[in-house]
Amino acid sequence: MTAENVESFRVDLRGIVGILSHHLYSSPRVYLRELLQNARDAVVAAHALDPATPAGIEITVDTASATLSVLDHGIGLTEQEMREVLATIGASSKREHLEVTRRRFLGQFGIGLLSCFLIADRIEVRSRSSRTADAPTLLWEGHSDGTFTIAPAEQPLDTAGTEVRLQARPDDRDWVQANRVRLLAQRFAALLDLPITIHADGEPAALISCHTPPWRLAAADAEGWCRREFGFYPLAVLPIEVGVAGVSGAAFVADTPGRVGNRRGDSVWSHGMFVAEDNTQLAPDWAYFARLAVEAGDLPLTAARESIQDAPALPAVRRQVGRQIRSGIETFAERDPDGFALFLQVHGKGLLAMAAEDRGMLDLVVRHLRWETNAGPMTLSEALTTHSSVRYARTESDFSTFQAVLAAQGSLLINGSYVYGCEILSLLSRDAGRAGRLGRFDPDRFLAQMTEPTAAEPAARLLREATPVLADLGAELVLRAFEPETVAVLYLPGHATEPENTETEADPWAEFVNEPAEATKRPRTVLNLSSRIVRSLGSIEDPALVREVLVALHTIGMLTAGEHLGENQSRLLNQSLQSLVSAAAGIA
Repeated sequence: MTAENVESFRVDLRGIVGILSHHLYSSPRVYLRELLQNARDAVVAAHALDPATPAGIEITVDTASATLSVLDHGIGLTEQEMREVLATIGASSKREHLEVTRRRFLGQFGIGLLSCFLIADRIEVRSRSSRTADAPTLLWEGHSDGTFTIAPAEQPLDTAGTEVRLQARPDDRDWVQANRVRLLAQRFAALLDLPITIHADGEPAALISCHTPPWRLAAADAEGWCRREFGFYPLAVLPIEVGVAGVSGAAFVADTPGRVGNRRGDSVWSHGMFVAEDNTQLAPDWAYFARLAVEAGDLPLTAARESIQDAPALPAVRRQVGRQIRSGIETFAERDPDGFALFLQVHGKGLLAMAAEDRGMLDLVVRHLRWETNAGPMTLSEALTTHSSVRYARTESDFSTFQAVLAAQGSLLINGSYVYGCEILSLLSRDAGRAGRLGRFDPDRFLAQMTEPTAAEPAARLLREATPVLADLGAELVLRAFEPETVAVLYLPGHATEPENTETEADPWAEFVNEPAEATKRPRTVLNLSSRIVRSLGSIEDPALVREVLVALHTIGMLTAGEHLGENQSRLLNQSLQSLVSAAAGIA
């Protein structure tokens, strides 16, 4: 290949602008952010060369003429730099000339000025370099057809710097309407640390920058900011600081439940310039209950500058942010018990869901989330510290039925029927440090270990009289003797049982021949022979009255287990109560 054969690519500027519009930038509004960003970079570069350089950026907008200009007192451009930077797509003066301040710049791409072509067909750039005292003011004029000119400016700038001026196309005039420009400039530049003023339609200049970041506001002001920007009053404001990456901010904890694993997104800035309000890159998915306001620091942005690059440092920062959210919650629990109790009330179910997937959240749940037990509400940490053996019920029915019986034996029973409750408790039961101390409560096994009565009277008589009555009610009679005697009856709903031979392959035709794949254990009514009520059945001579007492006990057992009474069961209970009241009153 010889030098004579080498040719350059031809670039269609209109085609590139179309790509920017449809595939890179989310909205034409970014043109103003790019202008402010480039102006800010120029000021930072000027200060790197001469710290005495005056800082400041001025935005001027005239709605009537659909014109807008951005003037900075930055480093300015020479004619050669205009050709290299403004007319060469992909160039970056920051990389080539200002590497010493590269980490302080907002942008890393030389395509920012092209965003102005999203709303205008012509861009004027007047610039005076600060590198020499007598540098001339040059006018670069670029057009959307890909042509440009450079000439001495008829109106020179008084000091070094750059002014970019554009006039919007008729269809895009709304983007340079004064009020819209003011709102966009405030959104993009409010946290920039240099003065930026806007002159709109001849009105006095207004400062739009140098605002205090929300993570540095006093508590009441930070809460007010959250209310305005995120739409909720925060239960807590947790500090975020990842110094190695320059990341700092705050996590605002929502006061209403959200969707587990579905974060609404965070507000992110980069060196004070607004990046996005729906970013989900900096916090783990489990932190769905918090929204962040955060400075991204040294994390690089994508070409569109609307999100963070998937750089190698990002996963580590994300993990560290997650640790700090957890740590902040721990501190919140210690310093504000009432507020933390409200946090658990609002987000308890979500915490359980997260703990099922995240070990760090599992530890938090163990230490702080209070569970219902037969000894009163307590955390899992407290339960395992104060009891050598802890069992958890898989259903609300099991817990309601057996809580008093296990309490009488000095055993702790936890209600594990919460959503994700059993998953959490099962995970803990397999933990090496808790193995054997925490386990699932098995009603069948517990019932088998209870004291069985002898065949002597009165148990034999009760067995004869009660078995057919309970069979008519669809339940199997079981007699046991246990404490406390105040619990006269236990009710165990019917449930499927495992096949005896679990290795036998399931019959694919069972569904069609109405053969159940699993055997079903009938509901059981357990009468407590230690109860005075049950023992008194032996002194009742009237079989009909015995039946009514059995119906009442059976129904009480169902209600204690949390079972819903059907119409027929409610009728039978009412009939039994009437018979018992009549018998007590001596009415025939």
